[in-house]
Parts: sequence; C-alpha cells; structure tokens
Amino acid sequence: MNESKTTADVRELAQELEKYRQIVETASDAVVSINQNHEVVYMNAAAEAMFGYRRGEILGGDLAPLIPSEHRRAHRHYVERYVRTRQARLVGHAADLEGERRDGSRFPISISFSVAETADGGLMFTAIMRDKTAERELADRAQRSERLAAVGEMVTTVSHEIRTPLSLIGGFARQLQKETGLSEKARHKLGIIVEEVARLESLLVELNDLSRPQQYTWTEVDLGEVVAGAAELMAPELARQGLELVSEIAPDLPRVAADKNRLRQVLINLLQNAAQASQPGDRLRLRLGRIDSGSLFLEVADQGEGMSADQLRQVFQLFYTTKPRGTGLGLPVARRIVEEHGGSLDLTSSPGQGTTARVTLPIPKPAAGQIQAIAPKS
Repeated sequence: MNESKTTADVRELAQELEKYRQIVETASDAVVSINQNHEVVYMNAAAEAMFGYRRGEILGGDLAPLIPSEHRRAHRHYVERYVRTRQARLVGHAADLEGERRDGSRFPISISFSVAETADGGLMFTAIMRDKTAERELADRAQRSERLAAVGEMVTTVSHEIRTPLSLIGGFARQLQKETGLSEKARHKLGIIVEEVARLESLLVELNDLSRPQQYTWTEVDLGEVVAGAAELMAPELARQGLELVSEIAPDLPRVAADKNRLRQVLINLLQNAAQASQPGDRLRLRLGRIDSGSLFLEVADQGEGMSADQLRQVFQLFYTTKPRGTGLGLPVARRIVEEHGGSLDLTSSPGQGTTARVTLPIPKPAAGQIQAIAPKS
C-alpha cells in the first residue's frame, strides 16, 4: 500500500515537473541557466532561435559564446564574486544589454537574473532574455516621426520665404550668364551661383517630401519593370562616370502593391549614392529576387570605399552625409517611402568593402482578386 502510494507520488511529481519543463521550453523568452563554473546546464528553444546555436553545441560548455566578447571577463568575474560573497548586484533586477548571435550580429535584449541553490549545495544562475529589436525599432520610428514633425514645422515656416528670393537669385544669375563681354572669372562665379541655387532648391523639395504626408497611387507593380526603367534612366550618367551596371533579376516574381513612381525614386536615389561612392571602372550590382513566400528584396551594391560602423549608425539621421555636397536627406526620404510600402531599407558596409543597400518589400495576399491596400505606417 505504501509502495503503491510512493509510486503514485513519484509519478505525480514527474508529471508536475514535465508540466513546468514544457512551460519553460515553450516560453517566447530565452531561458539559459549556468552552474557556478560558468557552464551552461539548460537552454530552451527560444534561446536557440535567439542566438542561432543548437543546444548540443552549448550545453556543458562555457557560456562565453552567448556573451559579447568585451563583456565575457566581467560576467565570469561577477559569477565568481557571487560564489565567494553571496552578494548580488543584478540578481532580481532587469537590465538592458546587448546579445550576440552566432553570426556576430548584435541585438538589444532585456535580461533578468535569478540564482538558486541546488540539492548538492551548488549554485545555478538563470537568465531570462527578451529580444527588444522590435521595441527598439518602434521607439526609433517614433523618434523619427517627432523629428519629421519638427522639420515639417520649420519647412512650413521658412520654405515660402526662401523659395521666392532663391528663384530670383537663380534667374538673375542665368540672365547675367548670357551677357556678352563677361570675363571668364565672372562667368565662373555666376556658374557657381546657378549651381548652388539649384542645389538649395533641390534641398527644399527634399525637405517638403520628407516633412509632409505623401499621396500614394497603389497599383499592381512588376518590380522587374521598375528596375529596368531606373537602370535605363541612369545609364547615360553611369556611362559618363565610367561605371558598369550589372542587373540580376530573378524570373517569375509576383507583383507587389506599390506606387511605381515612388519606388523608382527610391531606386534612383540608391543608384546615385552608389555611383557617388564609386571610381571609374567600378561595377554597380543591382539584384532583385525573392526572400521567401512573403517578401521580395532589391539590392544595390557598390565597390566603393565603404563606411565605418560609426558612419553606418548615423547614415539615416537627418542631414548626416558622407558626401562633400550631400544634403543628408536622400536616404531618410527613401526609407520613409519604403516603410510606407510596409517594407524596410537597410545598409551594410565596412571600410574597403563597398556598401550594399537592401530594400525588403512584402508580397500582399490579394483578397477576391484585388490587391490589398497598404496603410502608410506612422
């Protein structure tokens, strides 16, 4: 009787333990536990997905692969100090840190720590981690919206006051250029005036595009046609600069819901940026293809000198530019257009390795044969 009761108790305990194991295993947050020797003793499925490692590669080994290299020594020191003193600084508190995936990419995480004593008197440290990439992107988008609102107020206030005298200056300068008897020095100075006026007028147009809500004409768009049209439009300028453009367009791609002219504007902007970063004889590569059943990608890659990590972090900020005569508005405008198509625009680059701009666009699911409207993102 007692033996039967004991067996039932053990079975009930096992079922209870399995229930809790399933709860942790299926949790959306990553859970990783280590012992006092800094060895990983548990890792759930979400941790595998978050960091890109299979459990078999991590369990029983040091925690180091999951920690950014510059923090590994400090983390080990923290565990060793707790084992000696039982004094905690982070246990029981949440902190915002960076995680490092298997491919070396970094991402923001919220992490909370706990510690428990095991039956044999040892210690087990557990970290529960949440990927905050989506939250960070939402926060960044909110900040960009605030900045755009501030730019909009400025543009509304000063645009009219600037545009009229600017047009007069440019007009008078062009008239003077037609006068006979001008010295070459005078003509050169007038040419500079005309050129700078055109640049400032272009800046005003970009500011207006960036600050005001845009109207979109949504249709079924063949991105292959957009790519071909933009390439044809840019061909004379690229040839003049001694650049080669190579296009790779995957066959049988589905149409997307888009404003064709806006996407052409984005592509031309990216091609112009790539051309400005290139030297005569360089090759620009334009690729269009499918990522999966739900999205397409469009890439523009150059062979230029590339950008540093610091430049790459700032490149989408308003008025930031790496070009001597850039406005710092082209990429923010392009990203806004892409985001209002439900997609994303990202740059990858490193010094000496060129830059690749990648546009990702969703493939809509038509309802009753109709293209779905895409509501602009705020």
